[in-house]
Amino acid sequence: MHVLLCGDKQVGKSTLIKKILEKAAYSYDGLLSFSRFIDGDRHVFLKSFKGEEQGILCGICSKQHITERRPQVFDVQGCQILQKADSDSDVVVIDEIGSMEKDAQKYSKCIKNLVESQKPLVLGVLQDMAQTELAKWLRSRENIIWYRVTEDNRDDLVTEISGRIADELRCQTGSGK
Repeated sequence: MHVLLCGDKQVGKSTLIKKILEKAAYSYDGLLSFSRFIDGDRHVFLKSFKGEEQGILCGICSKQHITERRPQVFDVQGCQILQKADSDSDVVVIDEIGSMEKDAQKYSKCIKNLVESQKPLVLGVLQDMAQTELAKWLRSRENIIWYRVTEDNRDDLVTEISGRIADELRCQTGSGK
């Protein structure tokens, strides 16, 4: 079982993941994308969730669309981050999956391999607007539990998702249900 969040932009999906991980009694790491506005454009960076590094530029967006993609950053650094998290963690965090990485075939394969496996559990965010092959594939998977985050439910979801992850990890180790 894996858990993916979706919802409107700026509704609090990434904040929800951070709150879930604050309660975590398990090991986790993974990938974090974040933005900085430079000269009016949104610059998107990639880094390890727990890493201290500044992040690597993986794309640039204007107000209307993506103006520059760097699939090689996802294919090299993104895969390295996910593979390290896979080998070191109970939960692999992917915040977030969207359209920026649509040409990153190796990266898509890394995510598919994680989702096809039982361990580790994947906790991530999928952009609603993403219509990539990877996004469509994820939406078709039966081993993913989906949560639509809204302003009304986001605080309640912390406890619900935290409990579900804890139960799943207990089942995986044979110490639970």
